[in-house]
Amino acid sequence: MAKDVIKILKNEFKKLNGFTLVLFLAAFLVQAALIVLIVGQLTGGGYLIELIIASVILLLLAAATLGLIDNYSKRIPNMANSLFNRELVQLRAANNRAKSLRAMASKMRATLSFEVVVEEALDVCSLALEEMGIPKKSLVGAVFLYKGLHLYPVATRRFIGNDMQQGVPGQSGIIGAALAQAEITQTNNPRKDPELARFIAFHNAVTAVCIPLRAGFNIFGAMVIGSDQEVTFDEDHFDLFYAVADQAVIALQNAQLFQELDAEKQRLIEADEAARKELARDLHDGPTQTIAAIAMRINFVRSLLNRDPKQALQELQKVEEMAKTTSKEIRGMLFTLRPLVLETQGLAAAIETVMKRLRENDGLNVRLVGGENGNLLDENAQTVVFSIVEEALGNARKYSKANQIEIRFWQEDNLFVAQVRDDGVGFDTADVNRDYSSRGSLGMVNMRERAERIDGSLRVESAPGRGTSVMLVVPLAKHGQRK
Repeated sequence: MAKDVIKILKNEFKKLNGFTLVLFLAAFLVQAALIVLIVGQLTGGGYLIELIIASVILLLLAAATLGLIDNYSKRIPNMANSLFNRELVQLRAANNRAKSLRAMASKMRATLSFEVVVEEALDVCSLALEEMGIPKKSLVGAVFLYKGLHLYPVATRRFIGNDMQQGVPGQSGIIGAALAQAEITQTNNPRKDPELARFIAFHNAVTAVCIPLRAGFNIFGAMVIGSDQEVTFDEDHFDLFYAVADQAVIALQNAQLFQELDAEKQRLIEADEAARKELARDLHDGPTQTIAAIAMRINFVRSLLNRDPKQALQELQKVEEMAKTTSKEIRGMLFTLRPLVLETQGLAAAIETVMKRLRENDGLNVRLVGGENGNLLDENAQTVVFSIVEEALGNARKYSKANQIEIRFWQEDNLFVAQVRDDGVGFDTADVNRDYSSRGSLGMVNMRERAERIDGSLRVESAPGRGTSVMLVVPLAKHGQRK
């Protein structure tokens, strides 16, 4: 296309030269005629000198005009060619950026690994330096992500020594400024930057930019690109950096959600396995032992039937009591696994069933206040609330030594509130919280995880000698009954 335009320009300049010659020839003829008519009449025929002078002047003007046209006929095509080449380079660069962004987006959509995401982001940003003719060996850079309260490099270029183990708080220098202002920041003296100076790789750099990786108020980290040659970045480069950062953040969010989902799946598997083990242990320590004892007693009764029928009758009564007790234990276990009454009669009826069992088996004084408010919740939330209340009652039965346990349901604004409170011995909540991470999916940890599934919050208040209160708050906007 550039060659065609230059060819057209040259043809137009040739036409202009021809038109100029014709114009000056016409001017010469008009000038000669005027001189002959006007000067010849005034002087009586002496007009030759004036004609020669005018013709020389006109000839000089024609030569100057044609020279100027010829000069521009060479300069303008060259300028056009240079302009076309510059625009072509920019178009190619823009096309390369677009291809790189498409490739990055495609790769990021195809992976849930944040390591792949940050490596790809770093590669695409490096393209900006390569467009300027900066060799790859001059590039230095890293993607920093938060690990705790500090930023650590997870993808790097030319990092050496202990750079990979270095962490920075991200509160000063260009990293701190980029994260605080949510804008790209640049420095022409990275070796003096209070945080970048911790990395040996940046000691020889003369230019560096920091691109924040954040979405709204969620800060994932920052990407730093530098060079040991002086570089001036323009708006196009910043646009590229912002596009890369946006894509990287989306991919990081997806990777984070997948990891959280995978962790939640693992917790559910562990919780299910723990429940299975607890059920197996309860069956082994309870009904299995009792059934074995019943079998032994039946054999003993068989031997007594002929020798001592009266004692045999007494033994049969004991066997009957043992069978009733075992049946009750098994029903209790089945209820814990799948409380059908919860599905058919609602939350309050299911809690009443648990309370009845506690009164009969353990002699506990338990009461429910505001049970009708359980109907404010949808079925899924009722199931979760039942599990949490049952867990809290189980803890109270095992550890509280309480004289009175109260379960209370009520509505506060657009919130459902459930509380299990006892007047038992209490405990030090600080000790429990310190041991939170090592307690697996049991006890307080189990209740908190269940509460999170219905967007609820759990608060446990207790102190030695002052009883315990377990309070659950559930938003009705998300988990209320649909009318």
